[in-house]
Amino acid sequence: MSDAPVIYEERQKLNLGLLWLPVLVPTVIMWYGFYQQIINRRPVGTHPAPDALLIVFFAIFGLLFPYLMLKTALILQVRPDGFYFRYYPFHLRYHKISWLEIKDVEVINFSAIRDFGGYGIKYAKGAKIYVAKGNKGLKVTLMSGRQLIFSSDNPEMLLSYLGGHWHRQP
Repeated sequence: MSDAPVIYEERQKLNLGLLWLPVLVPTVIMWYGFYQQIINRRPVGTHPAPDALLIVFFAIFGLLFPYLMLKTALILQVRPDGFYFRYYPFHLRYHKISWLEIKDVEVINFSAIRDFGGYGIKYAKGAKIYVAKGNKGLKVTLMSGRQLIFSSDNPEMLLSYLGGHWHRQP
């Protein structure tokens, strides 16, 4: 990662609204099963899962999955040497787009579900898409013709910071 100072940063937490239900239901079930069978020593159901299996499922669906959903965030940064982005925790490091790689940037409106099939990291409409929330963002077209779309809470502000740098390149 670059040591260049961050000029502008935007963090977007994953905002799923009612789509949290598919996460919360298995989480609550796993916590209940873990509490009853492991803590209280009362087997759950007529054919209870072995304790080891229940502990593994609890770790995945009761702890890891909700943790990932709570911590997931799209981080966009403008630095003197380029535009950086990271979809935490799926990207272990920031990805850099140097100013020389950028051909065009524009503010766009979209529906994450209708246009891209949901939130997250997607491939659709010939572009790689990074959507954490909202219905606005930036479409970045690279010199190679590749397109990237990023959701943004304030795409106009982000565009103004980006525009101040990539337009100055030869």
